[in-house]
Amino acid sequence: MGLVMRNNIERTAWIILLTAFGIFCLLSLLIPASIRWYIINATDTFSTEVTSVRGTVVIGNPAAGLSSSLTDGNTTTAEENFIISTDTTSQAILTFSDDSSLTMYSDTTIVLRETRTPRFGWSPNPTQILIEVQKGRVRATSSLSRTALNFDLSTPQARIELNEGSFSIETNETETQVTTRLGQANVMSDGSVVMLKQGERALVSENQAPSPPLPAAQNLLKDSDFSPASLNNSWETYERNFSEGGVLTTAQVVTFQDRSVLALRSEGQDNVHTEVGVSQQVNKDVRDFQSLRIFAEVRLVRQSLPGGGQQGSEFPIMLRLDYKDADNNDRQWYHGFYYSPKPDNYILYDEPFNSSERIARFIWYPYESDNLLTSLGPAKPVFVKSITIYASGWIYEAMVANVSLLAQE
Repeated sequence: MGLVMRNNIERTAWIILLTAFGIFCLLSLLIPASIRWYIINATDTFSTEVTSVRGTVVIGNPAAGLSSSLTDGNTTTAEENFIISTDTTSQAILTFSDDSSLTMYSDTTIVLRETRTPRFGWSPNPTQILIEVQKGRVRATSSLSRTALNFDLSTPQARIELNEGSFSIETNETETQVTTRLGQANVMSDGSVVMLKQGERALVSENQAPSPPLPAAQNLLKDSDFSPASLNNSWETYERNFSEGGVLTTAQVVTFQDRSVLALRSEGQDNVHTEVGVSQQVNKDVRDFQSLRIFAEVRLVRQSLPGGGQQGSEFPIMLRLDYKDADNNDRQWYHGFYYSPKPDNYILYDEPFNSSERIARFIWYPYESDNLLTSLGPAKPVFVKSITIYASGWIYEAMVANVSLLAQE
């Protein structure tokens, strides 16, 4: 009897010992693996800068049941799940932690579904940005490749995965259109995936697969990215300076933030009118197109003459399109940009052919015009003669990049 009890005790001891050793071995594997998993997968949310480029932008915090208004030129931060909306008179730019950005055009609503980055630098996982575009039009600029940044957008009809580049997304209750300006994107819907390369677009309807890649709008300009060789080649410089040496005006291609941009400036005596700019001959018949839009990135630095001057014609940046209408009349379309508000006795026009907008100073503002073939009505272009980019006023400094005149059949 005693021998049996001793054998049972020894067996139990061995079982306990071996079990403890097994647990020790398991923990010696699981604990480092768990720590490694945590280091790799732990994330932190990051705030997103929201700047009102013009008008009033509404920012809602569903968790707190609160909303706030952001007026033009001001910047605030937004967190995950915040709702951001523009109305028909406002636009906004969202800037993320890696300098990627999202431009919200008028009458647009988005939700910041996910803005996360790895907590530890050892993690190989990319930063995650997921934006739900509920309605309207946005332009997304992804600054990194998919290995470093997963920048995705969702709409009521599709999910879009962006690689490094620039993309336009427009959505309503029935359809989403995705256009690749630069880079590559995957458009997913109804279990299908369509890859868009640069210069392509796709349409997605409710519960349907994306359309095959379609040609994006044709750029009617010979040179959209400014370079030193483009001045006095595809772009002709000009100036109107009668200050007799009191004001120096220049139109130069300079390197700013690692890219070539057109810089227009005047310096010297104030309260003296000058004008300097560049012009490109287009000479294209556009009567067979369905859409004609002007795109440009604009950055305002200095402006001593407020608004657009007393007559609403002098801006630190003005875009002008010279064209002929269906009756062979010579016409012009103008759009100006300014940051300094006008006095009460100054004029600012808001016509389809002559308009302007106040934008925030020191930021790059991606401008996109209305479809000129519809907004100008009977006075719409049938033959585009030239496009001119110029600065006008007293003392001014501004920059322009990526100018395009896009026509779509």
